[in-house]
Amino acid sequence: MTGPTTGPNEHNRDEAGATVLEETLRRTLERAADRAPALPAAVAARLAGPSPRRAPRAQALLAAAAVVVVAAGVSVAVTAGLGGPAEPRPAGPAATVSATASAGVSTSGSTGGPTGGPTGELTGLQAPPPIEEVWPQAVHKLPGTRRDRLRPIQFLDDRTLLVETWSSFEKANALYAYDLGTRERREITKVPTPKGTVAFAADFRAGGDRVVWWNRLKDGTTQIWSAPLSGGEAALVTTVRTDESGLDGVQIAGDRVVFSARSGGVHTAPLAGGPATPVEGGASMHVLNWPWIGEPGPYGEHVGPRFGRIRNAETGETRTATTRPGDELLGCSVTHCIGQRQSGMFLRLRDGSGEQPLPGSMGRTDRLPQDRFHVAMLKDRTGFVAFALYDLAGGRSADLGIEAEQRENGFSAQPPGHDAEGRLLYYDVGDTLYVIDVTKI
Repeated sequence: MTGPTTGPNEHNRDEAGATVLEETLRRTLERAADRAPALPAAVAARLAGPSPRRAPRAQALLAAAAVVVVAAGVSVAVTAGLGGPAEPRPAGPAATVSATASAGVSTSGSTGGPTGGPTGELTGLQAPPPIEEVWPQAVHKLPGTRRDRLRPIQFLDDRTLLVETWSSFEKANALYAYDLGTRERREITKVPTPKGTVAFAADFRAGGDRVVWWNRLKDGTTQIWSAPLSGGEAALVTTVRTDESGLDGVQIAGDRVVFSARSGGVHTAPLAGGPATPVEGGASMHVLNWPWIGEPGPYGEHVGPRFGRIRNAETGETRTATTRPGDELLGCSVTHCIGQRQSGMFLRLRDGSGEQPLPGSMGRTDRLPQDRFHVAMLKDRTGFVAFALYDLAGGRSADLGIEAEQRENGFSAQPPGHDAEGRLLYYDVGDTLYVIDVTKI
């Protein structure tokens, strides 16, 4: 990442159709990776090849492909939320039975093994009650959103949702404030697509009275934009040179925007516009939740858990995740870490305390919303059962109502999308968009 420059840039080069298509496909698949099942690590390594430079694209391709079909009789783990290159091993039947049983999910057809634990393939898994019955206060249903191409981004308040609309595939053209009560929307701003754009606007993030995002031009310039949530024209905040992967985090911190490149390096710039400056000690780090920054970042090759080492950029406090023999940590938030061992997956505090199992064979395995809510796929040898949302603090679970499509040798199922703040889950059921506010649970 080289030094940033400021001010609008005019780019008079023609868009190269093949380049735009390639960049759009790459970005689409990387978004899909946030919600897709991971292949076993050994398989992914063979397919992706040895070059670290190919890793982000290869991982996105593999994950996006895996979300389409799940083979019959195979338990899979999903990695999502941070791009997920650290693939969990397939969950064994014993781990799945014990985890689901402990979460109140009925099972049958299992037999006891030599150690007294369940073995064999699961049959007769029962989905928990529908989410509308368990947590009706958290559920919003938006009709006809597929036709309108509305994509949820973030809650602005308890009844207002920040959404984007597309003029074409993956190409945002406007931002709106959507009233969940009246189902009316108010335009916030038009989203510009400057000439020479090869990576469309992405990573919209609201904070205070503004919203920010970024896009990338063919010449390697990454642009950061801002607009007032009250409504108004988008303004260029700053520009920076990046490689083709662009940025992996953009946040608002008071009167400044904070961002990091996927290749590493944390910078800040004034929201009012001006040059970006590097954050001290942040050359190899990535934005987690400002003022916390850390490494390894959410994409690409890594050693150790995602954000296993973090530092408070304002106070200098550092935290390193505790590891134990036989455990593999996958990713961490500021306070918690997700891990796996032979018996299954778990959530615990960074210092190694407060551990609890994660039920099901599928979930967001780098971070959990609010460090409390877990989305799992329930599956037995007969096929797909349900996507369930688990409240690890309250001990309850609910069926999200997501349907799977049966295939010749398995099924395809799409897990819910999520926001960067861990408050929002969203997914389609038929022509209805479900919006879940987990803070109301």
